[in-house]
Amino acid sequence: MKLLLTTIFTILLSTGIYADTKKNQDEVDYVALATVLIKDGYYTRANDALNQVDLDDETIDKVQYYTLQGLVKGKLGMYEASNKNFYLAIEAGQTEKSIYLYIAQNSFKLKKYGEAIKALNSAKAIVLQKPNIMALKAECYFQLKEYDRALDVLADVNTIHPKYYDAYRQRFAYYISLELYQSALKDAEVYLTHAKVNEKVLLSFISALREAKEYKKATLLAEKAHLKYETNVKLIILLATLYIDQDMIHPAADLFDQASLLDRKYLKDSAEMFRRSREYVQALYKNSQLLDPKQKYKQKIAIYLEYGNYEKVLSTRSALERNGLLKDQNILYALAYSYYVTGDFDESEKLLKRISDSELFKKGIELRKNMNKCKNNHWECTL
Repeated sequence: MKLLLTTIFTILLSTGIYADTKKNQDEVDYVALATVLIKDGYYTRANDALNQVDLDDETIDKVQYYTLQGLVKGKLGMYEASNKNFYLAIEAGQTEKSIYLYIAQNSFKLKKYGEAIKALNSAKAIVLQKPNIMALKAECYFQLKEYDRALDVLADVNTIHPKYYDAYRQRFAYYISLELYQSALKDAEVYLTHAKVNEKVLLSFISALREAKEYKKATLLAEKAHLKYETNVKLIILLATLYIDQDMIHPAADLFDQASLLDRKYLKDSAEMFRRSREYVQALYKNSQLLDPKQKYKQKIAIYLEYGNYEKVLSTRSALERNGLLKDQNILYALAYSYYVTGDFDESEKLLKRISDSELFKKGIELRKNMNKCKNNHWECTL
């Protein structure tokens, strides 16, 4: 929440902070100096100036001094000290209600949500004029798990400030958290219809619905978003992921294909999705565009195995050796298995001897049993 300093400075100026006729001409007015430094954004220097103030000096206006201290401490991230000084200013006679907005902001940052609400209640008239501050109050209630009160505050925002559409976005998040998905979707529709929405906001809405496992609602929203932002890769991938969540592999593969045309980093994923959808020609085409040879050949082996082209697996052996992929136990077993299927038992046995992985070693034992059956009686051979 952005709070303006204008009101505070108006008060300080109207009380004559710059006109200190009681001081000698050569005496520095540190309170006046701090005011100027704060206005120009030099908070550390303003803090140093205020530390030079002699509080035993009866001419010092304590309201001005503590108000400035509160402002400076807040800007320096010293929120506890800031609030302490603001309350001292109130005790000294500060009557400007906007000071409570600063106190509320500090309390919120300190996660003292009850104190923030109390401060906001002390400036109720101002709060009702500012929808973003009302929204802050709602967030405080929500953090305190007083969900009904949080929702009531946002309902008041809708009534008093009907064009403050961020309230719908905020309540959407609350509804998702409370598993009130139908209400969440209604707020999403209002927000997306009236607010200035960008792709980032849409992504957050869709992701929230997906995390809540509301796949159909998320998909409906994602499809609408994709029509509007056709080239947004993140939206494309999110929609594809939603299709995968619902076992819709073919449309997901098409979307990953679109994404790969916009961003090469999705080439591998595109090839993988075409493999999963059994569109092997497309899978190999996408795979051929990969620049990393290790990635390319590991995926290519998976594609060949998927549609049973074991001769193609064997044809990659020299490339596998050249790229150090035969150190990969899974690749080694895939090659051994391909030799076994094509009837080259001797070469398969050589590769099986190099396998140390326990699970793959067990599979190798079964292969050896079958190879022995094939050697002894080809009628018992099970390839």
